[in-house]
Formats: sequence, C-alpha cells, structure tokens
Amino acid sequence: MNKKLITSTLFILYAICAIAQQDSQIDVDEFRNNGYFNITKLGYISVNDASSETFAVGEGVILTKLPSDRANAISFHTINGYFFNPYLSAGIGVGLDGYHNPNYNTLPIYLDVRGYLTDGLGSPYVYLNYGTLIKIQNGPRNGNIFNIGLGYKIPLNDNRFVIVSDIGYSYKAVSNDGKSINDSESYAMLKGMVLSLGVIF
Repeated sequence: MNKKLITSTLFILYAICAIAQQDSQIDVDEFRNNGYFNITKLGYISVNDASSETFAVGEGVILTKLPSDRANAISFHTINGYFFNPYLSAGIGVGLDGYHNPNYNTLPIYLDVRGYLTDGLGSPYVYLNYGTLIKIQNGPRNGNIFNIGLGYKIPLNDNRFVIVSDIGYSYKAVSNDGKSINDSESYAMLKGMVLSLGVIF
C-alpha cells in the first residue's frame, strides 16, 4: 500500500478519535492550562519526500530527488512555555532528530504555539512550530524547521499526570554548504509525517 495513503488514513482516524473524545469530560483543568509548563516527548518521523536543491551557474536550480523509501527519524524534544489563557500557549522548544536514509542528525530550536479547543481535563489542540536547526555532524550547518498538526491532552491519575499525543506534518531544510539557509546554494529538504507522545508538567 502506498505510504502516503497509509499516513493520510492514520491522520484522518486520529482526527476522528480526538473529536469523538472532545465531549468525554468538560471539568476545568485548573492545574495544567495555567502558568508555566514543560512538555517532554518522543517522536517518530516518517519521511515521504526527500530532495536536494543546488544552484549551478548557467544552469539555474537543479532539483535532485533523494531515496525516501526507508527514510525516518527518531526525535526527542522538550518545550518550556507559558499559558496566556486556558486556550493559548507559547514556548521555546529544543530537540534532537536523528534521520536515517539520508543520515542527518539535527538540533532544532523553535517557537511552539498551541491552541486548545476546550479548557477541559482532556482537550484536543492544534500546534505550530517554526524555527531554526543545526546539523550537528560533519561540521555545523544550519537550516529551518516547520511543523503543524493536531493532538489530544489526556489526563491520567486524577489530573496529576497528563500525557500529550499528536500527529502532524514535518518539514526541514538543511544547508549543505555552511551558509545560512536563505543564502545557501545547496540544501536538502525533508518532508513527512510526525507522531509523538509526551508528558506535560
């Protein structure tokens, strides 16, 4: 079965489950949607499109498709943020993403913005990440990161332990020539779906 069809189906099923649980509990979450917070999470990225763009004098931009059949990444991220109100939070995230086929180890640093649909113990949310990253092997090289998706905040143990699970679209661009991503004449692009599971404190 086509990988894009599988990831699209998982995305739809996940959205349906989140909406179905939206009415399960509406008690106000006094402990978790207020003040400062930390989210620490593990993720898996399935890459469905990998390519490289190189500028050549006299030829313009040359686009090269990279093999992505077995491309994936394991990620570990932590986000420190603040709830401006029970429905909106923003924070700074930092992480490690280890890509395989092609091999890239990246250190992303990004702005994390989340919108919660309810002020409940369990609440669906949408999120957006945007920032920079550093490729940490073979010398420092920079790039950028863009993620967008949806998730669900799941309370356990009488609201004292809360997990977050989300699914979304992942995009990274990595410079191959040591220049900033805006000035680079050669960079790689990695696009795919990301699944993550974490804990909010």
